[in-house]
Amino acid sequence: MDAPAASTAPAASTTPPSIGEETIIVVDRPRGGRAERTSDEAAVRDRGRALGAAPFVTIIHVDELEGEATSLAEVLAGAVGTQIRTVGGAGAYASLSVRGAAPGHTTVLVDGIPLSRLGAITTDLGRFQLGGLAEVQLYRGAVPVELGGAGVGGALNLVSRVGRGPDGERLTLSAGAGSFAARHLALGLGDELAGGRARAAAWLGYQGSRGDFGYFSDGGTPLSAGDDSWPTRQNNQVDQLDASARIVGTDTRAGALGLRLGWRRQGLPGSMWQAVRDAELSTLGLVVDGGVASRWGAAEARHALYLVGEQQRYDDPADEIGVGVQRRRYRTGGLGATTAWARLLGRHRLLAAGELRADLMSDRDLRSSRVATSGHRLGLAPALALELGTGAVVVTPALRVDVGRTAAPVDLDRPLAMAPPPRWDVLPSPRLSARHRLTDALTVKGSVGGYARSPTLLELFGDRGFIVGTPELRPERGWSGDLGLALAPADRRGRFDRLYLEAAGFATRSTDTIVLTSTLGGVARPLNVGGARTAGLELSGSARLARRLLVVGNYTAMWTAQHGGEASYAGRDLPRRPRHAAAVRIDLADRLIDRLVDLWAGLDWQAGSYLDQANLQRVPGRALLSVGGKAGLTEALSVGLEVSNLLDARQAALPLDPAPRPDLATVPTAIADVAGFPLPGRAVYLSATWRR
Repeated sequence: MDAPAASTAPAASTTPPSIGEETIIVVDRPRGGRAERTSDEAAVRDRGRALGAAPFVTIIHVDELEGEATSLAEVLAGAVGTQIRTVGGAGAYASLSVRGAAPGHTTVLVDGIPLSRLGAITTDLGRFQLGGLAEVQLYRGAVPVELGGAGVGGALNLVSRVGRGPDGERLTLSAGAGSFAARHLALGLGDELAGGRARAAAWLGYQGSRGDFGYFSDGGTPLSAGDDSWPTRQNNQVDQLDASARIVGTDTRAGALGLRLGWRRQGLPGSMWQAVRDAELSTLGLVVDGGVASRWGAAEARHALYLVGEQQRYDDPADEIGVGVQRRRYRTGGLGATTAWARLLGRHRLLAAGELRADLMSDRDLRSSRVATSGHRLGLAPALALELGTGAVVVTPALRVDVGRTAAPVDLDRPLAMAPPPRWDVLPSPRLSARHRLTDALTVKGSVGGYARSPTLLELFGDRGFIVGTPELRPERGWSGDLGLALAPADRRGRFDRLYLEAAGFATRSTDTIVLTSTLGGVARPLNVGGARTAGLELSGSARLARRLLVVGNYTAMWTAQHGGEASYAGRDLPRRPRHAAAVRIDLADRLIDRLVDLWAGLDWQAGSYLDQANLQRVPGRALLSVGGKAGLTEALSVGLEVSNLLDARQAALPLDPAPRPDLATVPTAIADVAGFPLPGRAVYLSATWRR
């Protein structure tokens, strides 16, 4: 089939702002089984959006990953401008850092509903399974007003699957097993209801792993080889369930209703040098939301109500983490409402959004009969944006103001007079975005603005054994900006039927930067450490040759520096921020006996980084090669096989600067995550998917 016809920039519309409206396709892989790949119609639509919108966004279509043993964290790790922090192993805890920002700066949403902003510093991405999702939308830098409109770390929105699958299937069954007792089993249902007036889907998935891989340990004495060993990772097991159901009306003014439940039980394995054998964390989560669209005169709007809740139980019976035996239960809940409006004003468009939210938190020591402590936060966040122009040039000034009242957790056994006074925060976040479409295939876009983040209750008053709060913590504030271009030709370039290239530079400057600082006993405490500067470059692109060979790659360079805090830290790199990272993947797909077969290879490379503010504890760089394949065996059945870390890279040579003596210029160390947790070696995973 010939390449799609040229697409022009999307015209202004009276439709309300929608999540995922600005789309950049960087993942375009073939699926196992019957479907070839993203359709030409979708490619035309995505190209128009990529060239016609100001924010930098990565959209990942989950159905293109079918048959692969990949997780949400692994998918995001391969995206430009991102870093994943994990304790290692299938299904393990993972958090997201975007453009060097702390994980807490990236808003995580499910179908546009923000998850807990009160009791957690960040969201564990390991708890979400890809099978129940349709898209993963990652906003880098500027964020639309309905997703928060501010934040140096952007936003991650997980969109649930609704209706039938891409090939019209109503039923999907998937199972797999692999190294370190990794396994999964999932069932998905989807169909149209009420004569096509609604689409619905339900998903139930289980995932587990022992995580008992071998890793190199220097025994905490890097200059002495006498105690080097290869222990097995212990207490790294995880079991989890992920269930969701959603129904969405097909009419533009129809509503939506969704429910998501998650349960997770995981061990807390500790660091390479301080193994933990008995501590564990159990989590039960709930998200319920409902929304509807409406029209008031010339304006259109969307409104939503939501309820989010989470209960965690933390057990440290042997006093292995922090100080003292711990057995605690934490409960957090949020009730909120959002609204987003859009109205044409001649050649311009006015956007308005607002969020009203109440969050609750309680903390009970299960070893005591005392009443649990509890606290709450009330928040209001209006936002306004004006899109000036609808042609080649569009400029959008925007402002969001977050107003919050936080009541500290109070021990109900104490007199009320001892309760600390409530805390008020008023945090404006202005931003200016612009887009100039130079040609039909080339767009230049960028943004600049301020951001602010209030500390969570956990950061202020928490006591979770391994994290202790700081009541005097101040909000983090700063400025950020980006500028770049997107190139997406509509016609062929020789035998290349699809080409895409994106380049962007970004910079941030923060004050009262909030970071987790390690203290005695392995306990972390959030502190304001002064300021920080970050500057970087992102390059990403994809090319498809003759509809068979696809190459997708990206590179991120980032430089960070501390300032305004401890004099000895001035100019040093921020912890856990590698200066360079790159990922490339090659897919070769063709039909064999009328079945689609896809063979692929991927390489992830990352430079070294530091664990501490003084830049004394180093984490080595790493290059991990993975290969795999997937194929349709019948009309309904497809299989996939993946080998991650093919070369079994588990040990690296860490340079010593300065070298203590001429014959000791390097020391062996484990290949680890940026947080210092060891990563698994070679792992094999076999999966099968049946669709009907």
